[in-house]
Amino acid sequence: MMQSPGLQPKDCPNYYVCGAVFEYDADELIELVRVREQREETIRITRTQAAIMMLMSRGNPQSLEDFNIPDLISEIEELLESVKEQLNQFQNVYVVPESVEAHEYSVKRPSGPYFYNKLTAKEQLFEPAERSQKVKVIHLSHSDDPRNIEGRLGIERRNRLTQTRTRLREIKERLSEIEEFLDGV
Repeated sequence: MMQSPGLQPKDCPNYYVCGAVFEYDADELIELVRVREQREETIRITRTQAAIMMLMSRGNPQSLEDFNIPDLISEIEELLESVKEQLNQFQNVYVVPESVEAHEYSVKRPSGPYFYNKLTAKEQLFEPAERSQKVKVIHLSHSDDPRNIEGRLGIERRNRLTQTRTRLREIKERLSEIEEFLDGV
């Protein structure tokens, strides 16, 4: 009805309400006549609800899909599931504690220097081979020994997990920022 040719403002069934509506609070109920398919109906609505109704019907409202948000969330969920699956490779393998490092050292033998490897910690973290209390060092034997190879792989695994944790914390912080940002809307 609003866009009918020849319609004058005084012909609008809401002419007087619309003229006085500016004196009302935004949440105060008003009665409006709405024309749909050649039928008039009276509705009780607030100014805010009327504004939303008008904008939703005429203002080309956008949805989450228009901003590709559901697809992005779905992609993030898929990537997170993939990360969870990839983290399974760190199950049932040796991962060195954060404060532990590997060192190579030499022992003098009558036949010449013999190189050994060890894992060292600043605190007593390791289970002892013979003693009753924990120790700071585990000997890993020579460079080609599986103990040394797995010990050093344990350092690489630890470093990857540490970096993964840092990146996941950053992602969590960003998602928290988005959550707080959206709370204000």
